[in-house]
Amino acid sequence: SSPLHWQHLFFSLAAMTAPRSMLAYVSMWMAIGHAGAIGTSSVAQRELIRGVSYGPVPLKSVDGASSLPADDWFCDEAVPMWGLAGRRDLRVMSRMGANMVRLYGNNPAYDHTNFLDEAAQEGLSVAPGMSDYPFYQMNPGSCLSATNFNCFSQVKPFYLQNLRNGFLTADKTYHPALRYMNILNEPDLKMPSDTDTGGSEGPVKMARSLISAFDGMLEAEKEAGVTGPLINFTATFSYAICASCGGFAGKPALGQMWVLDDAMRNPGKYGYTPVNDITAAYEMRFTHSFNTQNPATDLQHQFLDD
Repeated sequence: SSPLHWQHLFFSLAAMTAPRSMLAYVSMWMAIGHAGAIGTSSVAQRELIRGVSYGPVPLKSVDGASSLPADDWFCDEAVPMWGLAGRRDLRVMSRMGANMVRLYGNNPAYDHTNFLDEAAQEGLSVAPGMSDYPFYQMNPGSCLSATNFNCFSQVKPFYLQNLRNGFLTADKTYHPALRYMNILNEPDLKMPSDTDTGGSEGPVKMARSLISAFDGMLEAEKEAGVTGPLINFTATFSYAICASCGGFAGKPALGQMWVLDDAMRNPGKYGYTPVNDITAAYEMRFTHSFNTQNPATDLQHQFLDD
């Protein structure tokens, strides 16, 4: 297969457990050769990121954690966890040497301004992600069950709420703490769940869900009147080998990225007609990413050499 060309790569390595039950990982962004580097329209820059993946579930059992009513840890209800009036998790991260915090749960009905303000004061950039809800948990109406993996209509209103509830400042620029927005965490394990192990239709459906969701988020930006420097988007794959992805056979994560790269450039092949120029936005504002618990010494021969 011919080499992928992308601007940046992000990966998370399981590395340590921070104090007070914080889920912590070392996260790194590294520049990968690409003729067209990120432009001036994006706030993302080439940098080494020392990040913490933040999900401070205060329960130690799987059963207990599954009973939590919500997992949005950057809303005001979680201030006792991360705020100065509580246990000051963001300050702890900053003093550990972190410069970014990655988030998972996201209820767009909640306002996230205070968390973003606090993170900025502590010198931390923020990388939130979309909730799984519009993709496959919404019942009825998810894009998995209702719209054949076209997620535009489900994701656009959710991201528009995010923009209006703290992601944008009063002048409609992105909050200065925001750097990256994850379209979906480990989509190859969800959209559909057998993307990596099933037939050839799985990667097509996964790619359609991601490019349509990306298109919906771009449309939400347009409707909200976003101006100024723009953040980057990503979709964080698992480190599984995708046997049916068509490229980079036998290599973890690369096959999924290969499919997404092709879909961003050729959306019609994947059964989607974009509203916006997703190819141009992809080339200027996208960062490929994956999760892994493998040691860093594995990545050179398993991933980076290709």
